[in-house]
Amino acid sequence: MNLDRALTNGTVVTPFGRFKGSIGIREGKIACITENTAELRAGEIIDAGGKFIIPGAIDTHIHFQDPGRIYREDFEHATAACACGGITTGMAMPTTNLVDVEGYKFNTQTYEGRGYIDYALHGAGRPSNVDQVEDLWTQTGITAIKMFMTYEERVDDATLWEILETLSRHDGLSIIHAENETLIKLFERRLQKQGRKDPMAHNESRPELVEIEAIRRVAYLVEQTNSKAVIAHVSSAAGLEEIKKAQQRGVRIWAESCPHFFTFVREDTEEQGPFLAFTPVMRGEDNRLKMWELLEKGYIDVIGSDHCPAEKWEKEVALNDIWKTHYGIPGLEVYLPSLLDGVNKGLVSLEKVVAATSYNAARIYGLYPRKGVIQPGADADLVVLDMDLEKKFTEADLKSKCPWSPYFGRIFKGWPILTLVRGEVVAKDGNVIGKLGHGKLVIRNK
Repeated sequence: MNLDRALTNGTVVTPFGRFKGSIGIREGKIACITENTAELRAGEIIDAGGKFIIPGAIDTHIHFQDPGRIYREDFEHATAACACGGITTGMAMPTTNLVDVEGYKFNTQTYEGRGYIDYALHGAGRPSNVDQVEDLWTQTGITAIKMFMTYEERVDDATLWEILETLSRHDGLSIIHAENETLIKLFERRLQKQGRKDPMAHNESRPELVEIEAIRRVAYLVEQTNSKAVIAHVSSAAGLEEIKKAQQRGVRIWAESCPHFFTFVREDTEEQGPFLAFTPVMRGEDNRLKMWELLEKGYIDVIGSDHCPAEKWEKEVALNDIWKTHYGIPGLEVYLPSLLDGVNKGLVSLEKVVAATSYNAARIYGLYPRKGVIQPGADADLVVLDMDLEKKFTEADLKSKCPWSPYFGRIFKGWPILTLVRGEVVAKDGNVIGKLGHGKLVIRNK
């Protein structure tokens, strides 16, 4: 068989198992999978050296900050970080005013020719664009409509209902930041009245109950409108259990969580302060370990980095007053290593990590079978892992424009060492070697 490239002598890992094999690539697609390397005829042979080969990761939750806030991040740097982190498709959150069809066109034009990896776009659902949501879904290739139940542009229950109804008519998908804004503001006022400005005050203002209550409410509204939703960045094991209960009664709802909830606990705030301020907040060590357990049990459907960088001063301004901070942290380079470390520690199987970082996302967001799977006809988005490589994450490993990371000093065992996007090598051994502009827009199946 004549091929452009072949990735040989590896252990291929899917959500359903693993096997020794080689992968043939032609015109950016997987052409064949075989255990007999001798039968492959390719322009280039890449020997995986017996290491694991997994589908390229699909990061479901990236704030590229571009266009608009490129002082924090830009598309070139972020997609370079993705490539080194084993992410081959990045889904852009609509913090770039993607509220209508024109916004979609503007964002796609802005990204064209500037990425190392493939990318998809989520649209926004807000009180101000309820009437535009239907066209935004039906006339573009967006992968979901993102809504906030907290923050300035939050939706109330009526707006949430309207948008869920609209999407239901077209079998559309929403992503929802589920926290109870009214309770958060109550708890913030009480803490501020006590003069609390310390980092732990931020954590205390958003206890588990504000997430759990909102998840229950969303699940019921999704059920009643016969819609579909992903609950973004679930931070609590109890929240995951609520989503599983809804799934078991037939609600089309899924759970996304993030690497930082498997890595940090609230006590880490005492050391890092505003540099670990994000929402929802970190929980205790018991919760962190339970999150790993539920990842292995399949309660977490997808993993998103929630990469949301800020300039250093935007964090430093809150060193003595946590209420002044910009919420969010970077995290693209360690997206896979943070999870692979859990595999090496026996907390989760590699198969479950593959399911949550690629296969499930492709199916939920309408990219399957082009993405998220190793099978003939799929895009040759592939990552080779060195599960024995153990190293400390430092400033030298950064590819993002963001100059700081709460992960600095963390030691992870298990790193991506080769990343292919549609058959082209874009990163090797922590360095970007791909061609800028290789990344292309991906639209959902229609």
